[in-house]
Amino acid sequence: MGNVVIKDTPYTPQEAGYEAERLEVLNNHFSEMIDKKELISGSYCLTHEGKVFVDNALGSLSFEEEDTRVFEPDTIFAIASITKLFTSIAILKLVEDGRLRLDQPVFEILEEFNTPPYNEIQIVHILTHTSGLCADLGAHENKYEIGWWNFLDEDHPKDWITAVLKKGLRNSPGKEWSYSSVGFAILGEIITRISHVHCHTYIEENIVKPCDMTDTSFTIDVKQLDRYNIRSNHTKEMFAAMKEGKLEKNIFDDYIPSTGGGLYSTSRDLSKFGNMILNYGSYNGKRIIGRKAIEAMRRIHTKPEVQDFCWGAQGNYRSYGLGPDIFNSSSESMLITPGVISHEGFGACSLMLDFEERFVAVWTCQFYESQWHAHALRNVASIIWSGII
Repeated sequence: MGNVVIKDTPYTPQEAGYEAERLEVLNNHFSEMIDKKELISGSYCLTHEGKVFVDNALGSLSFEEEDTRVFEPDTIFAIASITKLFTSIAILKLVEDGRLRLDQPVFEILEEFNTPPYNEIQIVHILTHTSGLCADLGAHENKYEIGWWNFLDEDHPKDWITAVLKKGLRNSPGKEWSYSSVGFAILGEIITRISHVHCHTYIEENIVKPCDMTDTSFTIDVKQLDRYNIRSNHTKEMFAAMKEGKLEKNIFDDYIPSTGGGLYSTSRDLSKFGNMILNYGSYNGKRIIGRKAIEAMRRIHTKPEVQDFCWGAQGNYRSYGLGPDIFNSSSESMLITPGVISHEGFGACSLMLDFEERFVAVWTCQFYESQWHAHALRNVASIIWSGII
């Protein structure tokens, strides 16, 4: 088994009510995937009843074999679509403040939606991926499909919302679960318009900082680049250009929110966010959001007839909350508690919250570029949950 980098935690597994022996099984599982070149690295941070009892990492910081640096527990990585949960919390904060309604038509905020069929889309539809807006490229098999950005007029980048709508709707709002990251960019624009603060700033000031997430941001810290993992040549070249001060800012960054997948974080930081949700909106005595908003978030909001055809799904029912997946009693792929809420991030990483067991699991399984393995996610969840006493 490869070397495991262990970070000190406030509690031992025994003190937190967890079987320490199961962590060896977890380490072996990660090590086998690393040895098979399925993963570059992996890390995990687990808490039970608010007690952080393990924060470990394995593997390499970089995809390049000649780079001998290791993946540390405090290595910073792109959390990708887990960002969507931060966006959901931000939207719900505006709802509880009376600034928005879940059933509010988007066109009341964004004029571009004020025309059929887009005028039927409500905020709740976007939160539950049932808006009908264009899905992520590759979610539905179609070799001729092109991305919404192909409709973008580069001379007028402010018109990105119009470019999205030129793709049309896949289905009527509320009829089908179809994963749409650009929908969460739309939510970011709504946050900016309603709060009068840029959505990135709103999320960082109202969620990230109050949760003491000191390693979490939409912006890469050039002074700490050695703490970021490197999954691909693209990342390597980007970091090199940033170090040399040669990376020119993409003009679209000024207009298109990264609220669908732009945050960077660590496993320990994400566990703080998870415990805030588990504590119904409170972190270390600070109110981030109210109990009723979290209760609404973790309720199933998709109707029984809502089907999922993404990534090879065969029209199965998709139980979904206001932002997270909700694993109900029919979720048979993992040995987890029914009602667990979760979100994954491409690359990959996972955040899972068990309200019944008061358990938060965060892990990253850094795939080599263009790889994805179910056993790095589904099997890992079963191993983790097997240790809860």
